[in-house]
Amino acid sequence: MSGIKKVQQLMDQQMEVIQVSQSTGSAILNGIKLAQRKKQRKTKIVFSLSAVAVLFLGFTFMTRISPAFAQVFESIPGLGAIVAIIEYDRGVEDSVQNNYFEEIGVSNTENEVTFTLDGVIADETGMLLSYTLESPQSVNDYRLGKTVLLQNEEELGLVYVTSDFAQDEQTNEIKNTIRISDPSSVIDYSNPSFELEVSVIGQEELKFVIPFTLNNKIAKPKKYNINQEVIVAGQKFTVEQVKISPLHAAIEIETDNQNDMVIFDFLSIELQDGDGDMWGNGSSSISGFGSADNTKRTFFLESSYFQEPKELFLVIGDLVALPKDEREVVIDFDKKEVVSMSEQYPLQLENISEEGFAVRLDEHIHYKHTLFNNGLDTNGKNIVLSVSNRFSDTENFQVFTLEKGMYENPVTFELQGYPNYLENDISIKIK
Repeated sequence: MSGIKKVQQLMDQQMEVIQVSQSTGSAILNGIKLAQRKKQRKTKIVFSLSAVAVLFLGFTFMTRISPAFAQVFESIPGLGAIVAIIEYDRGVEDSVQNNYFEEIGVSNTENEVTFTLDGVIADETGMLLSYTLESPQSVNDYRLGKTVLLQNEEELGLVYVTSDFAQDEQTNEIKNTIRISDPSSVIDYSNPSFELEVSVIGQEELKFVIPFTLNNKIAKPKKYNINQEVIVAGQKFTVEQVKISPLHAAIEIETDNQNDMVIFDFLSIELQDGDGDMWGNGSSSISGFGSADNTKRTFFLESSYFQEPKELFLVIGDLVALPKDEREVVIDFDKKEVVSMSEQYPLQLENISEEGFAVRLDEHIHYKHTLFNNGLDTNGKNIVLSVSNRFSDTENFQVFTLEKGMYENPVTFELQGYPNYLENDISIKIK
């Protein structure tokens, strides 16, 4: 019996326990959802953290009741690293439970460090790769560097999300995942052979090449053409399509060019079935594609692919938006002063120097959307910014740095986000 089938057998044996856990979690989540829509805007971001906590506790409760389930689950190659994602991403959890996980087990060793591609979940939105890094020596100081996926010896134009290992204790083995997103549908699964090239950086940089072939059939997405126009405070957008794959539900939205406000983001987008069960942002580090200045954008949610609810709705909450003519902030770094900024939508700028500035957002302590991406100097030269976030329970700073002496003052920045909300609560029937 394969490892996946063992998990499914244990799942069946524990179904009564799991159903209690899931229904309790759903009831709590639905209660939070209903209350969340009636409260102040800033509590909505707190809710997303609450949702993670509820789902995490639900899984912990299950593993305490069924240690055998947890033990078998951890022992399957590749799934040890995916456990942390399963705890708060229902799409990934469903993929594993429905055997939509392919064991790979291909390794490459350099200077006594071994990188093993344990397994893959692949669909038309991309891949979730599970890997193990191990060595006779400690691997605590290693981190992933450049990561690329190749097909037919050509590097594919994909988006990669990796994370540092961050181990508190010395360890000789790390299990982690790499998320690969495919915004332009460049992966050709009719040719199932790939190469993963990844660098691991520690005292030295090691490069690993992992050839692998997918044998399992790639699930076709479920597509729903919606084409429904929505108007919120005079701002129009059209929900064009919902495409549900095992890893993600992709929501395609087009905003109207004639809007007098730019829609930066949607504070909440969720799928909801007829019983009120919901699928939200999940664990993905990629929430979507397309900037505020693109009319066509895609937002990613947890997947309901394997659930197949009889009824399904798209629930959209408040919009994050700002008037188009209120977006510019002009700074003279020589004089260390703000030349111009919206009076109606001001920012609290601090520590202006030739190397950058900071924005204090204490009144919006949970706001994390990046305010600026880049700027234009007085000669029209593009000025690249780097950004870091510094926040605590009482403070929230976004710190922007630029290369000293590589620009002519003043420099104009255009807001790519701002904590201004348009109240909205709409439900669109998908099926």
